[in-house]
Amino acid sequence: MKRTERNLWSAFLGEAKANRMYEAFARKAQEEGHPEVEQAFLEAAGAETEHALNHFRVLGEVRSTLENLKAVTEGEAYEFEIMYPRMIAEAEAEGHEGAVASFRLALEGEKHHLKVFLKVLKELEQKTGEKAPVRKAVERAPNTATEVMELPQIMGEATAPPRAPETAEVFQEKARIAGLSRIREVIFGMQDGLLSTAALAAAVAATDSGNRLVIIAALAAALAGMLSMAAGSFLGSKAEKEVQEAELKLEAREIEIHPAEEKAELIEIYRREGFRYEEAVEMAEHVAADKNVWLKTMAEKELGIAPEVLSSPVLDALAMGSSYIFGAIIPLIPYFILEGGPAIGISIALAVGTLFLMGVAKARLVQRNPIVSGLEMMAVGSVAAGIGYMVGVLLPSP
Repeated sequence: MKRTERNLWSAFLGEAKANRMYEAFARKAQEEGHPEVEQAFLEAAGAETEHALNHFRVLGEVRSTLENLKAVTEGEAYEFEIMYPRMIAEAEAEGHEGAVASFRLALEGEKHHLKVFLKVLKELEQKTGEKAPVRKAVERAPNTATEVMELPQIMGEATAPPRAPETAEVFQEKARIAGLSRIREVIFGMQDGLLSTAALAAAVAATDSGNRLVIIAALAAALAGMLSMAAGSFLGSKAEKEVQEAELKLEAREIEIHPAEEKAELIEIYRREGFRYEEAVEMAEHVAADKNVWLKTMAEKELGIAPEVLSSPVLDALAMGSSYIFGAIIPLIPYFILEGGPAIGISIALAVGTLFLMGVAKARLVQRNPIVSGLEMMAVGSVAAGIGYMVGVLLPSP
């Protein structure tokens, strides 16, 4: 499941939950004789309903009426035959009479709804002459059932369980992928260093200012660029890491304060991944038994964050800065040996050739066509360097 789709489901569940909460709060305000508060809650509930409906539509879950009826009959049948009977049995075992009464009331409602939906589905099939298809998505569509269970709380720092040697590769792979993602800084830094230095050197050399001025100007610009790019990468990566850490702390707090709700969310996540309700509950119970695993699972599945491979501002800055200065030095080499047109031509050729090799190297990492990737980066470099040279030609000589 893609991150945006997961976010849409999370937003839908949150808005739908908020709507029911506000409706309940409005009724309480009415009972206590506070009509102005009741109205505020009802207005907010209406807005949350619209938000939830929009998210649901964007998810593509609102289909033809025939498909929608088929989906709800399957869902109501599942809740009536499997879900609520199980919940009632568990509530009775725990002696929670209030939950038993609430579940039984809902069970009777599902029974009535199922009869109504089956009746109108049959009538619609006769009316249209079409049979409703089996809607697989209903198996992973969220239901709003929650279970109130005693769960361990997350308190302070915890020690992660030891990793078996045979599973070490799993964790190494995550670190390896995180390291490969740093290729963005390397390519961006080196490409910027190559292009900016080659273009600047060509522009200055084209004014017949002499190699000494070309080298001094290009080195000064390269040093400033390296510091700027490294600082920018550090601050950006640091901000990203702080956001990730804040999200993890918030998630840990939610698990501590609202364990039942968080466990229900985990059940819904597994349901959306295609597991049956019983399987989702069993998996959630196993995960919630270890508070570290619980937090890690919620972080990955709900937030899209891998806690063990958070952003590294220092490494990102080093990758950006070192790749920038390395890229900047390459097009300057000819100016230490040659002068004039030959130096400019070889400098640009070196920059363009290096870009081609970078594209080939990147293609091997991401399983793309190396020639196409190399030519793509080379074309961008050629245009940039050519523009820089033309600027130098058009500028008046000193």
